[in-house]
Amino acid sequence: MRQRRIMSLHWDNIDPAIVREQAAVFRHLGYEIEQVESTGLHHGRFLDERMRSLGVEDSALFVDIDCIPFNAAIIDRAFAVAEAGGILGCAQASAHVDSDRIYTGPMFLAISRSTWDSLGQPSFGSSPTSDIAQDVHDAAVRAGVEIEYLEPWATALPQWRLGAEGLFGFGTFYRGGVFHLFQSRDSKYAFLLHELSADVIADRQPDVLAYCRRALDAYARDWNRPSARLARLKSRVRLRSRLRSWSTARASS
Repeated sequence: MRQRRIMSLHWDNIDPAIVREQAAVFRHLGYEIEQVESTGLHHGRFLDERMRSLGVEDSALFVDIDCIPFNAAIIDRAFAVAEAGGILGCAQASAHVDSDRIYTGPMFLAISRSTWDSLGQPSFGSSPTSDIAQDVHDAAVRAGVEIEYLEPWATALPQWRLGAEGLFGFGTFYRGGVFHLFQSRDSKYAFLLHELSADVIADRQPDVLAYCRRALDAYARDWNRPSARLARLKSRVRLRSRLRSWSTARASS
C-alpha cells in the first residue's frame, strides 16, 4: 500500500515549543509528521536514510523543523506532484555556493522513492559545489523531471539573493502557503513561528504585513543594543585582519 510520509529532523538545541507547534499545525491540517530528534546527525544523511526507508511506491515530504504550511492544499499538491513523478519544493539558493543556482530546498520538499531511484539515488548531502538536496535537484533537471518551485513572495528580514528572482531571509513566506523561519536555533524572531502556528490552528488568516513590521522593529531594537554594536565592531576588526593577512600573502607570493 502506497504511503505518504512527512518527516523532519531536529537536534536537542531546538526550542521544544517549535517542535510541538509544528506537529500541532500538521495535525490540524489532517496530517501526522514524523519528527526525529537525532542530535549530531547531518541533515543530508538524514534525508538519504529516510529515502531508503521508503517503500518503492511511497513518497516523502521533508520539512525543516521551523517550517510550517498554512493549508492542507499545499500538502496535497506536494504529494500529487511527487506521485506523478515530479519534485515540489521551496525555491532556494545557497549564498556560500552560488546565489544564481536556484534549486528545491529541503525546508519543504516532496519527492517519491521511484523518482529518486530513477535518478540513481543521488545523495542529498552537501559538497564543496552544492548545498543540501542540491545534487538531487540537479540530477532531476538533467533527467527532465518536472519540478515545481514555490517562490518566496514576502520575507520579514531579507538576507540572501535568490538568483535574479528576488530575496529571501528570516521569516520567508512562499507561494502556495509555506512559512520558513530559518536559523531557529537562536532566532530572535521565533515569535513569528509561534504566532503563525497559532493562526493556522485557529483558522485565522495571517496578517503578513503586520508580522514583517514586528520583525523589523525587533531588528531595529537589537541593532541599537550596546552588545550588538560591539559585535559589529568585532566583526569589522576580524574582517580587516583577514584582509591584511590576504594582502601580506599576496605581496610575498
